[in-house]
Amino acid sequence: MEVVLKKSVTIVKDQDKYPNYTITDYRNIYGGIMQFDKNKSEPIHQWYPFVEGYSREFIDGIIKELPYKVEQALEPFAGSGTTPLELQRKNIACYSFEVSPFMHLLATTKLETSYDSRQSVSIFEDIKKDLRGKLLPIRSLMSLPLARTYQPRKGKDKWVFDKSVMNGILDIKYRILSIDDLKYQKLLKVALASILLEVSNVYRNGKCLSYKKDWNETTISRRSVHEKFISRLEDKIIPDLNTIDFSSKVDNQSICQLGDVRKLLSNVPDDSIDLVITSPPYLNTRDYTDIYLTELWVLDLVNDYSDLRDLRSNTLFSHVQIKRDLYSKLDVSRLRDVYDEISHFKEEFWNKNLLNMIEGYFGDMDSILDMLSKKMKIGRRIYFNVANSAYYGQEILVDEIIAEIAQNNGFSILEIREARRLSPSGQQKDKIEYLRESVIVMEKL
Repeated sequence: MEVVLKKSVTIVKDQDKYPNYTITDYRNIYGGIMQFDKNKSEPIHQWYPFVEGYSREFIDGIIKELPYKVEQALEPFAGSGTTPLELQRKNIACYSFEVSPFMHLLATTKLETSYDSRQSVSIFEDIKKDLRGKLLPIRSLMSLPLARTYQPRKGKDKWVFDKSVMNGILDIKYRILSIDDLKYQKLLKVALASILLEVSNVYRNGKCLSYKKDWNETTISRRSVHEKFISRLEDKIIPDLNTIDFSSKVDNQSICQLGDVRKLLSNVPDDSIDLVITSPPYLNTRDYTDIYLTELWVLDLVNDYSDLRDLRSNTLFSHVQIKRDLYSKLDVSRLRDVYDEISHFKEEFWNKNLLNMIEGYFGDMDSILDMLSKKMKIGRRIYFNVANSAYYGQEILVDEIIAEIAQNNGFSILEIREARRLSPSGQQKDKIEYLRESVIVMEKL
């Protein structure tokens, strides 16, 4: 990817009140690669149809434009593992952190370097044979997820999985758990996760799971679930295992840590990082715990509702379902002004925690950038992918606010790259034409 710098520049209007930043139009470069869609047919990335995140080409472009060699990188929000995986392929070590046990499972499965094509084919053939054999009394062998809406129940008029579908899922889980090699267990769990919504009664609808149209009129048999799983192995996974050399000089799986980055980042040595590439959750009230509930429950990554509450409490302040102490208010001019403007609509709030979310989100950004400044070498760069938000007709310039926070933590802002223009929600369209998605390029002073 050829990178062309400074296509156009937008000047901040109120220069006396706010810091100035160079905002560069990168839409012709980034517009098609800031979405995971381009990864859906890429080896390894295609194992699971991830929704959020950027493509591998974004990573490639950054490495090509850097004026220095990268030895040690860091990704605070691993997600599906795009950054550590692509850097591993380039023999660059990368610390990464992920709070979601499902995303961590997905990332570390993709980062595995010891897959053997012969062994994998043998395991998959055995599983295929078992699934096409005699049906077992599976409910006497396997427990159902404890989620209240995942099976037909008395008094419930909606459920995520029909009985036949859940039986098919339990059949697959039973076979997976019979495998001794944990790396293949994990790989098969990812394959199972990749078909769950396809065989369910729900779909991902922005910030939540919604029921499909005519969901209660569609029937999927137990055997059909097996066949969808087998097809996913044969179409997406086995071809990669047969053609890719998984060996690597670096092992980014071993330094992909499960947990809250705000607590774990202290494990990284100071003054050791050459590059950070990341896309934190956007300030859009999207709770990723909810979006991936199906995978969490079915794969036994949460076992009860207290597990779910604990997980949610450790996520970033990017949604309204978090209840914890706030940071001290930041002395950031743009943030204070937009906070005051949105406060005027307090009586109309659809959720009383909206202001806390906004304040907490930037408090989290401040905490993370403060820690990153200690971990990075002088003169090294961060590429920070974010999107602006809007509430009650007030645009929150997330990219410029984070840029100011970064400056307060010892970074120089090289530029803010406009990557895409996103459509605001229906309630905001009358006042706001579009919301900017950006890549903030900053350098440690």
